[in-house]
Amino acid sequence: MINHKLISIVILSLLVSCGYKPSSQKNSKLIYFQKIEIVGEQRIAYILKNNILLISDRNSKNKYDAKIKITKKKINKIKNKNGKITRYNLSLKVDLQLTNLENNSNLTKSFLRNANYEVATIHSDTIRNENNAVNNLIQQISNDIINFLNILMRNK
Repeated sequence: MINHKLISIVILSLLVSCGYKPSSQKNSKLIYFQKIEIVGEQRIAYILKNNILLISDRNSKNKYDAKIKITKKKINKIKNKNGKITRYNLSLKVDLQLTNLENNSNLTKSFLRNANYEVATIHSDTIRNENNAVNNLIQQISNDIINFLNILMRNK
């Protein structure tokens, strides 16, 4: 019984002093977006913009304007022997252009992600599969952009 209490106290003291910081604190004060202009599908643009704004901090010394162009493509991937499509490939490309407000320098980077989804027997299930694929792609590209910005700003 005493050993369990001692082990619990040691483990708790190690966890308290482990140096853990929430991810929102790690990314704070790295970049501030004064303006984000997005061209493309509005639903995707709204989610992507909100995800990127999570790391924006007014107190950052790195101030940028961002232009984002979103291109979504849906391609037939697999057809059955009757010629009916059974799987689609969804491609989401995001072109990011950053303009440094301090010296007007530009930086561009493209992000591309693909996902497949099945055609269901019920049309609403197919639409749900497509929406899930789009949401996964948006989250992956948001993470790619945030990681890119973190690396870029830390190495500045």
